[in-house]
Amino acid sequence: MKKITNLFLIILITGLSYGQSKANAKYTRWNVNTPNGKANLEAMNVAFKKMREMGCEKGISWYYQGAIHNVPDTINGKNKLCPEYQTIENKLWAWADCTHNGSESAALNFLLWHRMYIWYLEKIVRELSGKADFALPYWNYGSTQTVDNILAEEVRDPSTSLYAKARYTILNNGKPILPNQLKDIQLALAELQKNPSFSGTGGFSKNMERAPHGYMHNLIGGVYAIPNSETYYNEIFQTNTSGLMANVESAGFDPVFWLHHSMVDRVWESWDVSEYGQRPTLEQLEANSWPYEFIAPNGDRITYTMKEVYDIVFNLDYKYDNLLYGSKTPVLAANEAKGKNKIAFQDAKEEVIWEQKVGKVLGATGFTQKVTSTLAKNTNKAFKSINSKILLNLDVVVYKEPKDYYTVYLRYAGKPDIYVGTMTFFGVAHDHGMNKNHATAESGIKLNFAYYISDNLLDSDKDFEVIIKKSGGGDAKVTLEKISVVKAN
Repeated sequence: MKKITNLFLIILITGLSYGQSKANAKYTRWNVNTPNGKANLEAMNVAFKKMREMGCEKGISWYYQGAIHNVPDTINGKNKLCPEYQTIENKLWAWADCTHNGSESAALNFLLWHRMYIWYLEKIVRELSGKADFALPYWNYGSTQTVDNILAEEVRDPSTSLYAKARYTILNNGKPILPNQLKDIQLALAELQKNPSFSGTGGFSKNMERAPHGYMHNLIGGVYAIPNSETYYNEIFQTNTSGLMANVESAGFDPVFWLHHSMVDRVWESWDVSEYGQRPTLEQLEANSWPYEFIAPNGDRITYTMKEVYDIVFNLDYKYDNLLYGSKTPVLAANEAKGKNKIAFQDAKEEVIWEQKVGKVLGATGFTQKVTSTLAKNTNKAFKSINSKILLNLDVVVYKEPKDYYTVYLRYAGKPDIYVGTMTFFGVAHDHGMNKNHATAESGIKLNFAYYISDNLLDSDKDFEVIIKKSGGGDAKVTLEKISVVKAN
């Protein structure tokens, strides 16, 4: 997708006001830095104080709600926060249900499950805080406004119930996200705008999960700290490791998780209601079912079928104060405008245009793949075909979870580099059992990163290059096994 050479143009990320006509919108989710957002953050503080004082066996407690996302398989030493839980054998109902296991079903349900998860937390906070109009505020990272790239004061104040010590130091100290990191977030957000598919290897859901979603998890958790990754005492694992947000098993216990996922949901809604937005079909979801189990404010256990999930997720009772990408029509109901019931484009069938084996470790100096002669011409021929949807595939192998990330660009002679996407690795060790299976770690985990490049390519038969740039000081080996360009559908 076309590189935005002037990052000021990413003012689209700050959002545009949109209409008030959304059906069923009883609540509004506000930017945490607005007066309404701050009022809702204070309500969260009131509710979380009560939740932290509850026993972990109580469904609406802080520990129980965090464990619904995930929880360590084993606690190091006696569990000081939840005596009832020591190993995965003790897990309670609905614990460890999050969509992080590397499967196709997990990828398809990622956005839907997290939407339902934070929606239920919203209900609990509304009840415990007594604020009848409470809605989760969102952290508007990636904004052109400096204040929006600073962690909200209430969340970094040690005297509140929303504080966690195990976070990236500069964020907890009230400093903004660093300029180079901010640029990477902005590029990822802008690139998502024109993605033509919800699911599939290069679809919106998969790429959103990696960046900005996974990127922000690792940033907040100190993995991308500069100059080196930070280590803290992680109170959930009860050992020294990366911050709460950087680990799938402890992420849901950091209150900033909810602000982060409210933002993720906002980006999804912005894309969903835009001209590019697509939706998975109910048939897809039923073929890739996932457990949807949550706790109501009165403690009741709620379980949903995939049909019920589909009906709820696209017809919820909230809207956002504004959206990204210039989206102005707050449509979430599946039966409303823009033909959202149509079968969405999915990249199920792929025609290989070219592929090349590489077998090289991505080093600190980066990697360049020259696309010359016939390969460049074949790429351009496919690019010029009707409704071309071209994917760049990068197949890599890792042997432990990298603490680095990699940005991918196309380069044409005499032109600025064109951003394609970001490779992040949040949750890889958890998703693929590397922490539990020594043999898996020894043999390596094969990962695929796929990016739509139809809007990145230039109409030219001339040679071009695929550039991969490394950021971070980690020592994990990432081997690029194969690179290919394919035409979807």
